[in-house]
Order: sequence, then structure tokens, then C-alpha cells
Amino acid sequence: MVSTLPFTLTAESNILRRGNIQFKSKTIQTPACLTYSLRGAVPHLIADNLKLLPIDLIQVSLEQFIEEKEPSSLKYTQGLHKYLHLENQLLFCDVRDALKISPVSFNTDKYLSVETHGGVRQVTPALWANMLDVYRPDVIATMADTVTDMEAKTKRIKRSVDRTLRWLDENVEKAKALNIPVFAPVMGHTDEEERARSSIETAQRDVQGFIVNLLGLEEDQWEKQLKASVDNLPKEKPRLAYGLSTPEKILQGVSNGVDLFDGSYAFKVTEKGRAITLKFGDELKDTSEGNQSKTINLWDAGLAHSFEPIDTTCKCDACSRPHTKAYIHHLLNAHEMLGPILLMSHNIYQLENFMHSIRTSIENSRFEEDKEAFMKHYSHGVETDGMKDHVDEIDNESLGTPLKKKRNLVL
Repeated sequence: MVSTLPFTLTAESNILRRGNIQFKSKTIQTPACLTYSLRGAVPHLIADNLKLLPIDLIQVSLEQFIEEKEPSSLKYTQGLHKYLHLENQLLFCDVRDALKISPVSFNTDKYLSVETHGGVRQVTPALWANMLDVYRPDVIATMADTVTDMEAKTKRIKRSVDRTLRWLDENVEKAKALNIPVFAPVMGHTDEEERARSSIETAQRDVQGFIVNLLGLEEDQWEKQLKASVDNLPKEKPRLAYGLSTPEKILQGVSNGVDLFDGSYAFKVTEKGRAITLKFGDELKDTSEGNQSKTINLWDAGLAHSFEPIDTTCKCDACSRPHTKAYIHHLLNAHEMLGPILLMSHNIYQLENFMHSIRTSIENSRFEEDKEAFMKHYSHGVETDGMKDHVDEIDNESLGTPLKKKRNLVL
């Protein structure tokens, strides 16, 4: 049986794409972000929290499940959805973590090396097939020989392309037998010719989508490497990019024909104690040039008496109850787990709202103008960790002035 994953372009202008991916139970509007997860859980959130959020497609890294030689998850026979209590979400599985590119032990034609909490493990095509058979995700990425050395020679890059194509042919046969759609990785690393060759060869296989990995590439490299990959891929199938997670890179990816992105930005800013407040398109009312921040630092002591929600226009659970900036600041300062829960739920909601605004902008044929206004209005440096140099506050009036007790030594 041949796996299918219908993808329809509903609006297209030059290389800009607005479409729908039709799964059996849900339709994913593109451009879109996959929700990032750690060990199969959306960080800081539980299944009840997810019900209040626009989360449809979750990205799961398989390397986080194989720290043991005999993973317990492979002994569970009712599938990964039920194992993770994510029956209402679509699961996209890849072997490696899309958030980072970490050097590990070398790969061979027989296996792919991954780093786990239990040490380096070897993923063979047989293990990949076993995980697919037991987990039964909604879509899966085939094995990829990712090059992590930014100074890699052409010989190593060519070997990576060839090895990934061989694994692809083997993986696809198993996926077809189980009727599970596959996304194929496009390799080539820093070599434009090899990226083009990988794209052409991969496009000839019976796959339902493509992954372009740009992790680790410098600002002056990734756009031309993306173009070398995308220019040789068919228009009628979706493209997912790794390494384009910030708002600025997402916009550049959309401009270059990317349909799906990893949603790790929401997690990264949450870990820094920050809340996303950016606007795009029609929602960006103030289009003046400036150096406005895209996030608010909730560790900032100046918010201790700010009794308003993070964003008065946001309809997420954290803002609509509302929980005030002062309260969330207090939760972070007190190291209460509710703080990251509220921040993560807000940031996921805001990231999806950003993608919704991008889709609307493409439909209205205003994307490039809206993108230019966004780039002029906001600052684009990397957000700093809000907790850096932070000292926990002490309320002397309510807690009393801390005193050192005198102790008598009894001999």
C-alpha cells in the first residue's frame, strides 16, 4: 500500500506558498510550526494544558527514547500516541533533536550514532523499522547521516548524501508496508552542488515531504544553501526546515518556499523567562521604525507592580484569566512551577498566532510589505537570559529581615 499525504497549495505568488496538509484526522494549515517536545512531552505542560492551546502537530525526537538497550517504550504495544497520552495530536517523529546539532561518534553504512542520557546508541535501519512498527506515528523522517563538522571536506559530504539515500530506500519500503507517510532529509551540508544532487535524487523517491537541515550554518551561508535545496524540490510536496526557528528566520524561510518549521523558539524564550509579544501583518498596528523587543523579560524586577496581563490582546489562558505580569514575575522569583507553565502556554499560543498572521498576509498578497515593516519595527538580536545576574528578592516587610543567629559552642 502506498502512503499518501495530500498537500494542496491554496495561494502561491512566486516562491511564497500557502497550503493545507491533509492528515486522516486533521488539516494542517501552512506555513506552520511543529510544536517542540522533550522526551515526548511539551516542556512544562501536561495533556490538560494542551487542550487549551492550538497544538495539532507535535515533533518527537526518537533518540530521547533509546537511552536503554531495551527501551521500555518498545515493549508498549498500543502505539506512541497512547504511551505519551497524546491521542488528540498528530505526531511527527525524527531520530535526532531538531533543536540542536551535536557532534557524536561517527556513523557507518550500518548505523547512525545518537547521543542519549544512557550514552551513545546506534540506530540501525532494523531498529528504525521496529520503532516505526511499534510507535505508529502519523508521519516519520527517514534516517539521515547529518554532518556536524562545519569544516567538513567534500568527500565526507558526498558520503553523507549517498549513505542517506541508501537508508532512505530501505526505510521507505518499511513505511509503505505500514502505510505511514515519510519525510526525506535533503543533505549536502555546506556544499551547494551536493545539496542540489541530494534534492534531485531524493525527489525521485516515493516520499510525502522533505526536510532541509540548516542547523549550525552561519547567517551568510544558510540562505544560499536553502535555495540550493528548495530549487530542486517538487512544488506539490511540503518542505520542513530545521534551524529556522526564530521569527526572523521563519520569515526568511517563508520567502524561500518553506512550509513547516520547528517550534523550538517558544521553548527557548520560556527557558529565559521571557514572554513573546511580537505582532505581524494586520496585528502590527504601530509600523514605525524602531528597536522594539519581541519579548518581555518577566524576571525584570520592574514588573513586580505591573498588574496587567502580558498582552491585553492575547486570548491564551495566561492572559485571558488574566494572570498579571507581577504575578508571573513573583512565580519565577519564587521558583514556582506555575510560572514556566503560564509562560510556555502563552509563548506557544503567540507563536501560532504569528504563523496565522503570516498565512493571512500571504493570502492578502502583502507578505513582503508586512515582512519589511516587521524587520524595521523590532530589534533582532538574540534574547538574553532574563535570569542572568538575577538575585532573588526578599520582602522585608512580610518575611522579616534575615538575621544570622548567634550560636554558642558547648564543649
